[in-house]
Amino acid sequence: MRFLIGGGCLSVLALGTGPMLAQQLGSPETGGPVLRFGIGSTLSATDNYNLDPNNGDNATLFDTRLSFGYLNRRANDVLRLDLSGLLRANEPPGGSSVLDDRNARLGYDRDGVNSRLSFGADYSFASVDSLDPFDDRFFIDDPLDPSDLTRDRGDREQFGARFSLESGLTDPVGFRLDGRYRRQDFSDTNDPDLFDTEIFNLTGTTRVTLSPVTEGRVVLRYEDYSAEDVPQTDRVTGSVNLGLTQALSQIDTFDILIGYQQIETEETIGGLRQTDTNTGFIGSLALERELTRGMIGTSFDLRESVNGRTATWLVNRAMPLPRGGLAFSLGATSDVDDTIRPVGSLAVTHEMARSTLTASLERQVTTSSRSNELRTTRASVNYTYEINEISDLGFSVNVADLDRAGGPAVNDTTRADLRATYSRALTPDWRLSSGYEFRMRDEENIGTATSNRVFLTLEREFVLRP
Repeated sequence: MRFLIGGGCLSVLALGTGPMLAQQLGSPETGGPVLRFGIGSTLSATDNYNLDPNNGDNATLFDTRLSFGYLNRRANDVLRLDLSGLLRANEPPGGSSVLDDRNARLGYDRDGVNSRLSFGADYSFASVDSLDPFDDRFFIDDPLDPSDLTRDRGDREQFGARFSLESGLTDPVGFRLDGRYRRQDFSDTNDPDLFDTEIFNLTGTTRVTLSPVTEGRVVLRYEDYSAEDVPQTDRVTGSVNLGLTQALSQIDTFDILIGYQQIETEETIGGLRQTDTNTGFIGSLALERELTRGMIGTSFDLRESVNGRTATWLVNRAMPLPRGGLAFSLGATSDVDDTIRPVGSLAVTHEMARSTLTASLERQVTTSSRSNELRTTRASVNYTYEINEISDLGFSVNVADLDRAGGPAVNDTTRADLRATYSRALTPDWRLSSGYEFRMRDEENIGTATSNRVFLTLEREFVLRP
């Protein structure tokens, strides 16, 4: 995620220091401060920029992406800062900002003698119609939500902060505290599902070593969710959990977690503020065995939401392959309507002499942060072929499908992208890419939209050690 700063100055800096930087290149893994500068200009043309089912607007765009990164790796800590953004030469259909896709990320990690500290902050501002659901997600561990596959105009602003503090790493008793704050704001949008949300999470864990093969833990969780939706939802979730990890043998491990959860929801219904409380038991079981080649395991997970109870059982297997790796899981979920749904995942990596193939498939039943019960399916295939030392071909297919799995009504939505790219290194610093992209979006009660896009990109990235 990126944030735009001083576009003109950064462009001059990026273009004017090449000879000096070429003599000071160094690997960031060797430690010390490292600066990264990037600039890339893209000329593109599309026949349906907004993915409108009723034949949207054609657009020819010239965009320049600027990026700056700072990394300082020392013996006990790492500091990272990334800034980037998109400068548009002309406004796309719908009046998106000329300064679009502005992002900033700050992160710091430190390892002490017997402790560990980590914190970070993230910021993102982008026009809704330019969002790519297959890009890196701002909150990477959030489940897929209808707002991720939306089609609308206006802007989305996001802010996140997080921290983690752990002590007693080698002691019989240890403590860990994790916190996260997330805020998402929309402006000038029409979709009623695009409303402002704010979430704060706090988790405290106490770990106790009971024996060389047994470890116990107490986990307290708290979440505060508020939304500017129609009922003005405020929801507080708290839970107390007791866990135990037991080594059954040198290769077998058993883990159990049992907890009690309370969800208190306050909403405005019929002009009156009403409060509803849901309570229930939650927990999980997991058994894992290490094999000569990889691992095998099984797990059972029981969760509660404001809509009801969800239970998931999975069998997992992961193994290395001669030229890659394979990991998969297969099982079933009983959703809040007591409907059994197949779930699972698959991830494959295969390295060949001059090419690389990666593929992934995942289907799960989840409760989104907005309390939507969803069956989500995500699939991707990426193939890269090296033509020679300076050029390559790339192909990728990404699909995301979102269906209702009980709970409140949502529109079933499918989004798919297909891209083919040819890239060539013009010099050690400059790279030229061109290609074609096909996009498709289908939403229940709305219709199907497709678009075709061609693009040409010239970019440069280099490293400086101060």
